[in-house]
Amino acid sequence: MLNALKRMLGAAEVDTKPAVAFPEQEMNELKKINRNSLTLVKDWIDEEAMKTSCFKYGVPDFIKSELNKDIGPDLTYTDLMVFLSRKHFKKLNYLEIGVSVGKNFFQVLNAHTTGRFTGYDIEEINPRLEQVLTYQSKEEWDTLPKSIKKNKSSIRTYDYKGMEVRYLSADVWDEKSWAKLQGEKFNMIFSDALHTPQAILFEFEMLVKYNLLDDQFIIVWDDLVGKMKNSFFKIIRKYDRVYQIKDIYFMNVNGWVGQHEAPHTVGLIANFNC
Repeated sequence: MLNALKRMLGAAEVDTKPAVAFPEQEMNELKKINRNSLTLVKDWIDEEAMKTSCFKYGVPDFIKSELNKDIGPDLTYTDLMVFLSRKHFKKLNYLEIGVSVGKNFFQVLNAHTTGRFTGYDIEEINPRLEQVLTYQSKEEWDTLPKSIKKNKSSIRTYDYKGMEVRYLSADVWDEKSWAKLQGEKFNMIFSDALHTPQAILFEFEMLVKYNLLDDQFIIVWDDLVGKMKNSFFKIIRKYDRVYQIKDIYFMNVNGWVGQHEAPHTVGLIANFNC
């Protein structure tokens, strides 16, 4: 548990680790699996879907031309999440908030043979991701009034190699949509949606309100810069007593575009020693 004095004083930051330790040979094998996963989708860009999207799937123009290129051999946060999830969870129950075109989500999915995988994004599922999944069912409901999302919110259910995959297309600020996840117990969560300090605080409040965290869990946040970093530490200080957070990492590592983008500032917490 975190140092009690720091908590009492409301310190702006807490003790963090700069890197996750891993066996190099094992990580190299996982990298091969992840790089191979990306080749299973030949083109991650669907131009028609981009035209009707809310935020172009979170892909700025200067990144779009890099999406189908080899991401290179350097470590990515995807590699780390795959390593940690395979190491610690016999059956992964994974939630990704902010799926974008699906490159990170699909690598995590394809690296496992058992588990349950949920994506949450304001966009409809990228058709290029959907084409590698087997459609099962769909549920719809009204979208939050005044949301930038103008069509109905939905959960689509798919199968991938015998594993259940769900895609929740809804506004991250819509509590009614979070309530659709009630009953789940996620043991790994990746937050990469709205990059604002208020949004990640709200996300965590929803995880707590709807009791969505498993007994053991790992949560990863991307792009923790500026006030986002402050929200990361605020979450730790506020919920350490409840969840007894054991490990805290704050590090720079490549994202899902790999070598074609600057390293990302990533935060990770776990309520066990990982």
